[in-house]
Amino acid sequence: MAIVILSRGKCGLSKGITCYMLAMAVADLMVVIIEVAFYQMVETYEAYWLRPSVPFCLVHYVLCYVSLDCSVWLTVAFTFDRFVAICWLKIQTKYCTPRVAGIVIGTICVAFCLQNVPYYFLHQQHVIIYTEQCNIKGALHMIPEFEWFYLVDRLLNPLLPFFLILSLNVLTVRQILASSRVRRTLRGHGNSERLQDPEIKCRRQSIVLLFTLSANFLICWATTTLVFIILLCLSTELETSILLFLSRRAGTVLQLFSSCINTFIYAVTQTKFRQQLRIATLSPVHLLVKIGRKCKARS
Repeated sequence: MAIVILSRGKCGLSKGITCYMLAMAVADLMVVIIEVAFYQMVETYEAYWLRPSVPFCLVHYVLCYVSLDCSVWLTVAFTFDRFVAICWLKIQTKYCTPRVAGIVIGTICVAFCLQNVPYYFLHQQHVIIYTEQCNIKGALHMIPEFEWFYLVDRLLNPLLPFFLILSLNVLTVRQILASSRVRRTLRGHGNSERLQDPEIKCRRQSIVLLFTLSANFLICWATTTLVFIILLCLSTELETSILLFLSRRAGTVLQLFSSCINTFIYAVTQTKFRQQLRIATLSPVHLLVKIGRKCKARS
């Protein structure tokens, strides 16, 4: 429903923001389908309609990594786009366009599809089918090539995106506060509270959306990021600490929850999105009423 509403472009947002939100909604839906519904639920309860094979498991693992990486980095791209629009006015007109947004979204999707292909070959000799489930032998983590690839992959997600989004939001908030002080001074202290600033009012909608999405990402990914930093600094194994193991599992739940909740954030923060959702929900009812009236008129 969110994808359909955003694709209509009637939510009062610019075309560039709509492109990013639409791409994020698609990526989040892929995470929910591939990672949550199919992997965490179907595989756990052995509800496959077909017996899984090794190629099936390998492709499934790669798709899980791709969908999650795209969801995270599209959030980074959206945050950077809003940072440029607010803090980097010299290139705002050239960068914050639907064309650039399409190029950035396409580059991210292609790049992470290619970046996660090695997982197919790294897992190839270590995937086993046990009780109708895909399993990976523990010996995989002993391969030096996998350790280096896994380290780079974890740096790309979640460590680098976490600190990029945090830094961009800090810079954006600082710029907004500075601009607000300047505009308040220029408009005069006496009537600044009574007058409505059209520019600030225009920015407010996208700023609220940006900060809500970013806060959701930072909170939900904080546990996973912290566990990764601890494991990296202490050079320890996850299995050696029950607390780290449980924290990792809790972090996995939270990071998947981050993708699931993004669509609800659209509905909470965007008035026109709620209006379009109401229209889409009531449309079948109006259609049935209209058909009923026609049938009654004919009879």
